[in-house]
Amino acid sequence: MFFCFCAILIAQEKKPYKVNFENQSELNHFDHNKTSTITLSDKHYKLGKSSLRWDFKEDSYIKTSFLDILTEEESPLAYGDYFPNSPTTIFSIYNEDIQEGTLRFSFYSDANDDEIWFEIPLNFTGWRTIWVPFYEMNGHTPKRNTPVNFKTFKISTVNIKKPGTVFIDDLVFSQYQDDRYAYPDFSVPFLKQDFAPEQDHWMPSIAYYNYIENSKAKDVSIATKKEIDIILQRLNSRFIDTLKLKNTVHEATEIYSKLNLNVDQTVKGRPLTFRYDETYYNKPPKYDEDFMEVHRFGAILKQLADLYLQGDEKSKSVISSNFIMATQYFLDQGWQAGASGGTRHHIGYSMEDLAKAFFIMRAPLQQAGLLDEVGKSMQWVFNLGKILAPEDDFVANIDYFNTQSFYHLMIIFMRTDINKIALLLNAYSKYMSITLAQDNEQGVFKKDGTSWHHGGHYPAYGMGAFKNLPKVFRTLSNTQFKISMVGHQNFKKAILTTVLYSNKFDYGFANAGRHPLEDNTIEPLKSQFLDMAYSGNPDYTSKIDREFASAYLRLWGDQDKETAAVLKNEYNIKPETLPGYHVLPYASTAIHRRKDWAAIIKGYSKYVWASEIYIASNRYGRYPANGTIQLLSEKGEYGSGFNQLGWDWNRYPGATIIHLPLKELESDLSLLMFKSNQTFAGAVKQDNNGVFSMILDESSGSNSDGKRGSYSFPGKLKARKSVFSFGNKLICIGTNISSIDNEHSVETTLFQNYLNEDISKNIFSSKIGAINKLGFNQSINSDTKDSWYIDAYQNIYHLISDNQVHIKLDHQHSYHNKYSINTGKMNTKGKGVKETEGNYAVAWIDHGVAPTSSSYRYVIYPFSDENMIEKVKTGRFKDSSFQVIQADSLAHVVYDKALHTYGYSFFQNSTSLNVPYIKAVSNPSLIMLHETGGKSIQLSVVDPNLNFYDDSGKATPGFGHPISIEVTLQGIWKLQESDSKTNLTVNKNTTTLTFSVQDGTTYNFKLTR
Repeated sequence: MFFCFCAILIAQEKKPYKVNFENQSELNHFDHNKTSTITLSDKHYKLGKSSLRWDFKEDSYIKTSFLDILTEEESPLAYGDYFPNSPTTIFSIYNEDIQEGTLRFSFYSDANDDEIWFEIPLNFTGWRTIWVPFYEMNGHTPKRNTPVNFKTFKISTVNIKKPGTVFIDDLVFSQYQDDRYAYPDFSVPFLKQDFAPEQDHWMPSIAYYNYIENSKAKDVSIATKKEIDIILQRLNSRFIDTLKLKNTVHEATEIYSKLNLNVDQTVKGRPLTFRYDETYYNKPPKYDEDFMEVHRFGAILKQLADLYLQGDEKSKSVISSNFIMATQYFLDQGWQAGASGGTRHHIGYSMEDLAKAFFIMRAPLQQAGLLDEVGKSMQWVFNLGKILAPEDDFVANIDYFNTQSFYHLMIIFMRTDINKIALLLNAYSKYMSITLAQDNEQGVFKKDGTSWHHGGHYPAYGMGAFKNLPKVFRTLSNTQFKISMVGHQNFKKAILTTVLYSNKFDYGFANAGRHPLEDNTIEPLKSQFLDMAYSGNPDYTSKIDREFASAYLRLWGDQDKETAAVLKNEYNIKPETLPGYHVLPYASTAIHRRKDWAAIIKGYSKYVWASEIYIASNRYGRYPANGTIQLLSEKGEYGSGFNQLGWDWNRYPGATIIHLPLKELESDLSLLMFKSNQTFAGAVKQDNNGVFSMILDESSGSNSDGKRGSYSFPGKLKARKSVFSFGNKLICIGTNISSIDNEHSVETTLFQNYLNEDISKNIFSSKIGAINKLGFNQSINSDTKDSWYIDAYQNIYHLISDNQVHIKLDHQHSYHNKYSINTGKMNTKGKGVKETEGNYAVAWIDHGVAPTSSSYRYVIYPFSDENMIEKVKTGRFKDSSFQVIQADSLAHVVYDKALHTYGYSFFQNSTSLNVPYIKAVSNPSLIMLHETGGKSIQLSVVDPNLNFYDDSGKATPGFGHPISIEVTLQGIWKLQESDSKTNLTVNKNTTTLTFSVQDGTTYNFKLTR
């Protein structure tokens, strides 16, 4: 009777998804044969205070049918079902002694035969965390991404020769995991057999690790040893504290106590995890109390290492002893070479401090006999062996340059064999030289200086590379291990290009990816520019790079008087000047600079995405590349009127958009990087001026992230937009503006100014006069082509077309870009701020609801002086220096009289153009023509089609291929200088130039009659 009652209770008890082995009752659900013994043990444990101890012999087993499996919805997936994911079994296992044989983990339904199974060898000590997707197992395995339905879980011994013991904890029978993240290691080498290691630079590779272990190092020369010592000294100098040695025992002891380690047969402590939230928990553990994440552990060890450098002899002894204990704990927790811990994806972001700490503490680690073991651990987890792979496998990656490259250099020195160090340094130099030089499809630093990640120009990721790579250059400079000239030059171009698209330090919202209005700045690169200056020029003919030194003087010279004096007096270097026009074709971006201001003009196309919208970042980021024009003064983004507080995400300046409630503006996808199907977006440059143009088309396109494939926006917004940058003015033209959204207006924003405490709430309209009180909200019907507006930052806007303009000076409410209205998800970086507000001055052209062919024309005079402001306000300023010749679906054409320069934007090919000088173009193109005299012209031509397809039609993302183009001029012309790459044909009263273009680059020709 009693046993029946117990059986009923057990049957009624909820079956677990996960077993933590904290209660004796949990063992009641596990069967075992006579050669097995199972108990709870506190000798070794992961989460909690105990684990399952299994003492086994030959042919032993334990099994349970008291279990449940998690559905996809119940599984802790960071991106929901956005990325492919599959049922996966997860557990931790501890082994005290290496032994022969394996353990088989089996899952079966009603039959007693193994249905699905895998084995792990017992050739390790310490903890291992195992993740195995069911589709990667043996037997009747399911397909990827499909549910599993089994009734029994079993562990059995295979080929065990003598009795043994293991400890098992945190057993999740089945949960869904992102298919990208279960990694092979020495315990589960069968995972991802179809996955080449170079496909994922994050993934520790057994093959790459074996390259290091199996490499044969030759004895190095005395000269090489001296250079290795120089490199080591340079690395050490980045950490050495120049303060007088002192007693740091008390401070170090307090820091060490945060680890809360228990020294027994092993050094035990909280589970040392990578990311705790990637696995299921019955009850969420408390952060930094029930577990410790490895980045937190690294921060503590880095603090100890820093105190070690400052400490006197007594301090060093105590810190060394504690540091060794912490290291033993680290290794025992499963952070040994050959262990992947289930997954450690994006590990570089979590291991920086730990790598520095171990590097600093090399001497104590060596004295304890742990240096080589720790070195192997770090070389495994940082995937150092990739530098020894075949050169054809070398592929550049900004994440690598950011989180691994400099640390690779440091961990090369975490070993005792000088010959192996030399071998690895040689390989490292070659690897870095080759990947830094790549500017093709594989490269991340493109020919135009853009920095690519996630398939596009992404300065936020570039900043990570720019933070760490200059340290590599300077450390290796003037040694046999220096970076090659080509690699040096390509990286130099990329980091110096940041100066072009930033003002003074800020690079603004246009290329912010998923980080709009979030302190996007190059200001932290101060020491890096100095490192590059003192690394020498790319061909190593000079010990100082004058361009970096000149940029340093302009950007940081006032902050660093001492260095500035050295650069000026000893090297005769002057601060750079930057006015001019700059084009980034691979970002569909142009930058027009005058005096101390910059206008950043941005579009997108079939090859360049508009922005990156993430699951809880940039949720309302549909429009930052819709032909936007961001005006930045020397005061940067905030000082120029841009702030997230209260920002209306519809109204980026210059953008043509459908104005939507933010709930509708938010993307319906978790991840979206929209590309249109249009190839026309780019700019042509001539001397210090240029023309940017794009075909804006939301009606058809694709998503280049997450769920890739066709994508479009329901309003099917379209427009043809151009910005002619001549001198101190920007002439803005839009035509063919249309939408099928019958509920929401289409707008083109003139300005949206955040009114910070330093700005007076004062704007101006020639129709109304001064506007300086909050609460103003009014439409102005422009019945004349001559209306003027001045924003709060002294930018003047001259409307020269008949449009309705709406002006608002008021308090605005908005949402933080890292908060999703529709899902309620909030990125932790948003710090819980969901709603935002602020005072704003806003003006926009209202094209109405569902326009069919609207247009606009206006001129911007950025950051005008008081004299010009006064003339505009009093009606005394007239600008007759330019003429709009054509503005329709075929072309936008403007002539600047003062510069004697024509700008042409041809949206389609044509054989019968009716504009000055140009008779026909074979391709949609951007052209500038400067009249240099009665009988001569300078011609500049761009086909903005980046053409990421080779001759066979194969896509080559990030690498453009040549396109042939013909431009026919009216009259008879000849090239001033012969050019074998250009074919010139004269036919009656026309002259046709035929040549090849590539990469959205401007091609220049001088012609005479």
